[in-house]
Amino acid sequence: MKPGTITFAGAGPGAPDLLTVRVHTAIAEADLIVYAGSLVSPEVMAHARPDCAKHDSAPLNLEQITDLMINAAKEGKKVLRLHTGDPSIYGATAEQMRILDQAGITYETIPGVSAAFAAAAALNVELTQPGISQSMTITRRAGRTPVPDGEELSSFAAHGSSLALYLSISDMAGVVQDLLAPGAFTPETPAAVVYRASWPDETIVRGTLADIAEKVQTAGIRRQAIILVGAALLGQGEDSLLYAKNFAHGYRNRSSEPVSLSPSLVTPFLRFGGRIALYGLTETGCETARSLSRLLNATAFTSKKHYQEMENEICFDPRRLAPLIARNWRRFDAHVCVMASGIVVRKIAPLLESKETDPAVVVLDEQKTYAQSLVSGHIGGANRLCQDISQLTGAQAVLSTASDVHGHTAFDELSATRGWRIENMDSLKDLNSALVEGKSIGLLGFSESERAVYEDQSNLHPITEESQLAEVDALVTLDAEPLPDFAGPCLRLTRLPLVVGVGCRKGVPSEMIASAIRETCARYGLDEPRIEQLASVELKKEEPGILAVAEANGWKTHFLPSSELEKQASPNPSNFVAKTVSTPSVAEAACLAVGQGRLLAPKQKLGPVTISIGTMGPLTLRQGAASNSADARGKIVAIGIGPGTRAGMTHEAEDAIRYADCVVGYSSYCRQVEWLTGKENVFSTGMRSEIERCDEAVRRAADGKTVALICSGDAGVYGMAGLALERVEVLGELQRVDVEVIAGVTSSCSAAAAVGAPLMNDFATVSLSDLLTPREIIEKRIDAVVTSGMACALYNPRSRKRQALLDEVLAKFSAARGEQTPTAIVRDAGRPKEWSWVGPLCDMPIEEINMTTMVLIGNEQSLISNGRFYTRRGYEKKESY
Repeated sequence: MKPGTITFAGAGPGAPDLLTVRVHTAIAEADLIVYAGSLVSPEVMAHARPDCAKHDSAPLNLEQITDLMINAAKEGKKVLRLHTGDPSIYGATAEQMRILDQAGITYETIPGVSAAFAAAAALNVELTQPGISQSMTITRRAGRTPVPDGEELSSFAAHGSSLALYLSISDMAGVVQDLLAPGAFTPETPAAVVYRASWPDETIVRGTLADIAEKVQTAGIRRQAIILVGAALLGQGEDSLLYAKNFAHGYRNRSSEPVSLSPSLVTPFLRFGGRIALYGLTETGCETARSLSRLLNATAFTSKKHYQEMENEICFDPRRLAPLIARNWRRFDAHVCVMASGIVVRKIAPLLESKETDPAVVVLDEQKTYAQSLVSGHIGGANRLCQDISQLTGAQAVLSTASDVHGHTAFDELSATRGWRIENMDSLKDLNSALVEGKSIGLLGFSESERAVYEDQSNLHPITEESQLAEVDALVTLDAEPLPDFAGPCLRLTRLPLVVGVGCRKGVPSEMIASAIRETCARYGLDEPRIEQLASVELKKEEPGILAVAEANGWKTHFLPSSELEKQASPNPSNFVAKTVSTPSVAEAACLAVGQGRLLAPKQKLGPVTISIGTMGPLTLRQGAASNSADARGKIVAIGIGPGTRAGMTHEAEDAIRYADCVVGYSSYCRQVEWLTGKENVFSTGMRSEIERCDEAVRRAADGKTVALICSGDAGVYGMAGLALERVEVLGELQRVDVEVIAGVTSSCSAAAAVGAPLMNDFATVSLSDLLTPREIIEKRIDAVVTSGMACALYNPRSRKRQALLDEVLAKFSAARGEQTPTAIVRDAGRPKEWSWVGPLCDMPIEEINMTTMVLIGNEQSLISNGRFYTRRGYEKKESY
């Protein structure tokens, strides 16, 4: 969409998956949308940005609608006028365009799927059949809006060709009367009414002109319906010449011989099936990342300067790009960087390990002109992702892998898309080189459809007999051992069994589920006989359609609880599904949970059925090892947030919280970092629930997540780091959970800085809280500090129930060091409401002290000067050198 230009677009008949890609993109990019009210599905409008201004056109008149659009266009905004169906059919767009012409506003139109075609699809009919009708008329019966002379319904009925009637259902009896009047249609002529075509409550009424009016009245249909009339509804026309074997045209010669066709590779629209992270640095780069993330259902990481708080958008400090990518490296299957390729190369260089395990990396320029596959083009899928981005944005996919440059399908690319395991990666380079160089390659164990990918390459040959080995330079085997007499390079591939994940509405018939699985297999070039397992959510364990499909195919079934499915990192989660079944993904998550392999077909929504297909196990042996390595372990990161302010937190702590999968902590501390977490994926408890919090952190980390355990000050100073290490061991999770500790600014340091430098030499810290340490032990420690002569910092000095202990402690220091000993108290150190006092011990305002206060006590080297409290280090005694 162009700023300052108004785009008219058709939202289709209703189903969100019938949106065209261009309309989907326009909705995601628009600053203002004027939409056709309840005729546009809420699921369609959900693609709009949260900050997009949305106006229902139903209560507005023409002037109000055009004023909204013109004013927004003059402000340079991207304006979308979203009509139902196709805007060119009964869309009332011409009158709007005339006003825009008068105002000097430019506009454009994006077509949509009209309801007549959705209705025909619902009926599974062709409206133009040889021998019956080669015409289809779209019209309406005159109502409050008259029709021009010569366009009365009876005049079109006189032709007897297929008719699609809009806006006519309210007087069905009158429609029938008009249709029968000329005589071309008879009472036996087939007729059908489709109410809300493609919507969940779609209703179909079939009949003839003799009974259709009565059936419609019985069904209670009075609006939002398409009427289709004509003999074509019976589907009994003559065969066309288009596919007749004795009919020649520009793409096929006439032939009387039967033709044997190899099944072709069916290419789906979007081919990459993994979690995607996008990164933007500049204003334009961030906007590109943001808009593309909505199309790819990805997470956009945008520079904090240009952050807009959109859904699935996370801001970051651009100076911290390298640690951000490092933390995300294994969390995402692909990284799309909207920036210069040189920046990306430098940032990812330390992270690269192997083409078997590295995620895909794609570089996209800000203007979406070029999408360059940088890392893991085949196994990782970067080439496929580039092609997806090209489809969505028009960017040119830049693929530099030798096989793709020469127009060949590399063997690792074929394996990655078909779900074949590469058993000997060391031979892959030799075989791909042979492919590019045009050497003779034998294919052993490949079916006809699997060989079809290479049917245009004369240097690849099926091997059926051992004698043929002498004719080839290299060999690829599929589920077959290499023949013993072959000495050349040989690549061994194995077909992995497949698992299908299924989600569906209640009561969907088995035939519809089976059809959805077949269509998904066809889209992604997968062999349905390889499916061995079927998985879904536990709520579907008694769904008749699912059980019938599994039984008919002999598939083992798995019905997993929602709590298990929500742990899976599915690439296409849904908030609607999460609200319905308590997990954001069913088909994809079930596939990943059961298969523990590669998602070959990401979520495909086919009417009321959702399908995903994946492998049982990884594509390479090293991937399998990596999935069980330390990289796959969960982690607790015990993080000290200092005083809890943004300024008082280290970059390392900020990054760790921002990029953690979830956050666990004391309620007050979690509130202090809401600017980082957005309240998402946070588990918090009140005081005295430390073990409960730590155990929750361990449980989540054991599920493979990175958990930020939030602590005030420093995690290792009266924090939770030690308890986290202890609970991991107690709960027996040492093999699955690592603990990392990130330092923070502890309160004694913040308090000391607030009043000067009282802790310049040796000092001791003592907590006066007796909840975990018996009082008699605290007293012994205080006695030791008093006699040591060290300065002292007292944590947790005084509570409402514990006041006498502080009095006793101060009395001990006064007796040993004198009542004029320099002291300070600092409340809420490092926070916006910080308050401090400095003075002699005898004047300390004890009533100002509470649990958020630090008490600092000096020694004989301490003094107060000009209101500042500091301790001499003794440099004056040191000789100069």
